Amino acid sequence: MTKGQIETESSLKLKEMDEKNMHNLFLKNMAGLIEETKNPSPCSNPNSKRGGMATHAGVALELGIIRPQAGTKSKICMSPQMEAILIWCQCRTREYENVKITNFTSSWSDGLAFCALIHHFFPQAFDLAKLSPENRKQNFELAFHTGERLAGIPDFISGDDMDDMIKDGRLDSKVVFAYVQEVYRALKEM
Repeated sequence: MTKGQIETESSLKLKEMDEKNMHNLFLKNMAGLIEETKNPSPCSNPNSKRGGMATHAGVALELGIIRPQAGTKSKICMSPQMEAILIWCQCRTREYENVKITNFTSSWSDGLAFCALIHHFFPQAFDLAKLSPENRKQNFELAFHTGERLAGIPDFISGDDMDDMIKDGRLDSKVVFAYVQEVYRALKEM
């Protein structure tokens, strides 16, 4: 066996990783992002062992996750922490065909993204295939109540609140992010 064959066999593509290995990589990456945000350094080595922006970008590219481009409708600028949580959500919901998470507003507006995220961790809790985007209020309630009941995720927002914000055209990305961050805190070790 040549050295090249050994390296090829021992390397693991991100798309082929199991959830535990991907989660460990994500945590390393997120820790690097937070550290880089607090203490920016001139380190531009994409192979850095501490994670950081280069690793974050590499993980996103490997998974086929794209960032919103400048000049698109969205005027919301995401912090590295928000982007890291967004990628965490995308990783956990990528196998759900009717869920595409690209932001913290419209991607969550029918409640299916919340349901898919909770369903990823608790697949026996409900049948995601039976949910409809037209029943957004019920989707919100299902996700929030299931998250609270099975994982202790605080449901500080209700389906009525979410539905009202959407009807009024004022869905706040900070509210969505705050809830998703609570999901991450409660379920990151699973």
